Amino acid sequence: MDQQNVAGSIDNGIGQFVAEASQAVDDVTPLFDISDYPEDMHDLINECNKRIDEANSKYRIARYREDMFAKGLKAGMYFCTFDRNENMLSFEFNDETRQMLGYDGLSDLPNEFDSWVKTLVPEERDGIVKLFWDSVKMHRELPDITHATYRMQKKDGSIIWVTGAGRFIRRPDDGSLEIYVGCYRDITAQQELEEYLKIIEAISKVFNFSMFIDVSDMSYRMISTNEYVEMVPKDPDALQFLKNNVAVSVAEGFRADLYEWLDKDKILTAIEEHGSTSKEFYSESANRWFDGIFMVGDRNEDGSIAHIVYGCQDTTEAKLQSLAQQKKISEFETEIYIDSLSKIHNRKFLDEKLVYEPCNAVVMADIDLFKTINDTAGHRCGDEVIKEVAGILDRSVGEDNVVIRYGGDEFLMVFFDITKKGLEEKLSSIKPELRNIKAASSHGITITMSFGGVFGTELVNSLIQTADKALYEAKKTRDTYTIIDL
Repeated sequence: MDQQNVAGSIDNGIGQFVAEASQAVDDVTPLFDISDYPEDMHDLINECNKRIDEANSKYRIARYREDMFAKGLKAGMYFCTFDRNENMLSFEFNDETRQMLGYDGLSDLPNEFDSWVKTLVPEERDGIVKLFWDSVKMHRELPDITHATYRMQKKDGSIIWVTGAGRFIRRPDDGSLEIYVGCYRDITAQQELEEYLKIIEAISKVFNFSMFIDVSDMSYRMISTNEYVEMVPKDPDALQFLKNNVAVSVAEGFRADLYEWLDKDKILTAIEEHGSTSKEFYSESANRWFDGIFMVGDRNEDGSIAHIVYGCQDTTEAKLQSLAQQKKISEFETEIYIDSLSKIHNRKFLDEKLVYEPCNAVVMADIDLFKTINDTAGHRCGDEVIKEVAGILDRSVGEDNVVIRYGGDEFLMVFFDITKKGLEEKLSSIKPELRNIKAASSHGITITMSFGGVFGTELVNSLIQTADKALYEAKKTRDTYTIIDL
């Protein structure tokens, strides 16, 4: 077959090939409907829609070029011819393929099979070349049109994703392979969009505040945010913006450690060694515990990190559950953290173990007119009353919560998982038990207590002062409780 007839066959083949190939291409990616998402996610959705629209624009241009293909015009093509023994006779690129790969004319990228091989990404080269020859070897078992998506390396070393569609043109008499013709479509933008959306979807499900950070200049895109982050002064540098968050919302005891952690070189080193790096902290603004974490977003072709992801994960519930499960303490802790008289936890346990733990409620309580008990029945009776009161309170709060002898006849109760209604019912149930305390009743004394409670998720230390104020109000009446709801 002469060159003119070969070219004519290729042109005719391309018309059939591209029409069929176009039918196999998915349609453009639809935009998200912003009304389907809560308001605090609108910025994220708008950013996603912007990226989708940009990719769709490139995609529509590519589809338009395919339609031109179907009309017999050439772009992003290659073709090769074979003898009847299916040995390759020739291999050709068209100019559009060279332009796509950044080469300048025939002398820069000759019409040779090895030229195609050298455009493949080195670590993937052997596998793709084997796939090519395996396809040629078994072409009779394959449909006329085949598809493959893989990476190619441009002259400048940059990498693009292409989808390759090839058509086998067989000799009508013996079915041997005569021409293998195909085209490339650069789908890098579409691949990047899909990867970006995967990152967005995963991050938005896990983190309630997250950022996608460009390592080269530490610029960033907000992926998810919250009302507390929005109140923080903005900064174009991601790490400075995070430091602003620390200054505004994080409890003071955690700040120095976080400032030291927010160092670009340290973060990248930790990610390379361990895959991620994280820090726990308590947000005073949100009254919640969080884990801040940095991890890889994506990498450059040379393996260096291109983007990192930062996210904040709310760990309050897990922390509460963990604390509630700590029902036993060591023998050493028993000696130093248990009050010798009442046999419940002492003030040292509060100061060293509980003050910076989150809880649902704190209650301060003391025995009404305790001095009168000591004066009337004696200090020994007073000690017995304290022991019996401690036992009642300890049984009432349950194993997952804590009662502490705060000092003298004052007690503090910490609840890690309770509703306001449940708290009220618990305090009401304690009152009749107190009236039956034997040490006091044998002297004709009835025991009552006043309770001041505060309900709301916070650090124990942050609730004690409010509970003390509530107790002050309850003491005005005595034998009652006052609860302040945060």
